[in-house]
Amino acid sequence: MLRLADLPIDIAYYIQQIQIQTAATIKESENKLKEKGKLLDEDRINILLRGAVTTAKALEEEIYIQKENRSYDYCSNEMNLLSLATILAAWSGWVFKSKSEDQNRHTESREQAAAVNKYIESFIRNSIKAGQRIGECGGTPEGRREFIDIG
Repeated sequence: MLRLADLPIDIAYYIQQIQIQTAATIKESENKLKEKGKLLDEDRINILLRGAVTTAKALEEEIYIQKENRSYDYCSNEMNLLSLATILAAWSGWVFKSKSEDQNRHTESREQAAAVNKYIESFIRNSIKAGQRIGECGGTPEGRREFIDIG
């Protein structure tokens, strides 16, 4: 018998949502640029993060319900960030792999994407391990240095 907690999470859905949000961000950024005559990084970040956080909250809810079979408070800052990091890590893996193998892209663009693609997994994995080392025994990052190898 398949239990709800045994169901995998479809990360492609969340990658697609980020892609949709990115397209919407570009459009909204262009509109703001026309209105204001300039676009600040803060404007772009606020537009993009609004949709990304909504997507992260949906993943957070799915994780808690499907994997823990409990209804926790879905507004945990830490869990929102973890969900967002998970989605963006998967999105990064997809976008750089896809761009590096897209024959319709210019050679330089493919090569640039391929250069980044080589390091994504080790970069993310090593970042997680570094964070776990910092957190050992309730540790905090203040006053510490923790270097990561990106590849």
